[in-house]
Amino acid sequence: MSAPLLAVRRSRHAAFVGILTLAVGALTPCAHVAADTQWQSTEAIKAAAVAAARTSIGKADASIEANGIDERLRLPACTRPLDARLEREVRNGQGTVAVACTGTEPWKLFVPVRVVEQVSVVVASHALAVGVVLSADDVEVRTQASTSLPLDYLSDAAQAIGLTVRHTVPAGTLLASAALEAPEIIERGALVTLVSGSGPVHVKSEGVALEGARVKGRIRVKTPSGRIVEGVVEASGEVRVGT
Repeated sequence: MSAPLLAVRRSRHAAFVGILTLAVGALTPCAHVAADTQWQSTEAIKAAAVAAARTSIGKADASIEANGIDERLRLPACTRPLDARLEREVRNGQGTVAVACTGTEPWKLFVPVRVVEQVSVVVASHALAVGVVLSADDVEVRTQASTSLPLDYLSDAAQAIGLTVRHTVPAGTLLASAALEAPEIIERGALVTLVSGSGPVHVKSEGVALEGARVKGRIRVKTPSGRIVEGVVEASGEVRVGT
């Protein structure tokens, strides 16, 4: 074979290989896209969970994060819009949203969400001793992030006023229901009014308290006849018996 003819064949072969390489290179990205689109985007799942949590708490300015989703998760791409509903109520900044697909290949995923918002909390305006009955001068309201707050924290100063401090509280300490209790409104030996009956008919009598008691607390009372009865202290200071 002559040298010129061999050179022509080699040139044609090189051109064919170049075209084939270009075609394969163009198809490869498409194959990757096809492979990716068969799985549901984890970002879309997070977005659905965040939207559901925000709708539930009704606060547009709250910072919400969807956590606990493994980026390696492989769920079939949903053929319909994702359905997201609050599964566990947001308490103390934590909740759970159920994100589900109702398409041709249905699935459901429970996504933990973390909500951080600025809330009002009641704190001690100065050091408080055991037994102090709180007044407006003893407490103040501040704003802080909702993370790491006890479930029974107080958000309104009115919730604390009139309650008794159960243990020493340093200045600036956040006040929670567990640290406070209602003061005794009946002292031992005090004359109390007993109330019995229900509906429009009430019978009242008097007796002597055998112990101190707080609102809604149970107390034993000695009647003039010497009989000992037990009742529940009402906010008025009366003791309801027979219930």
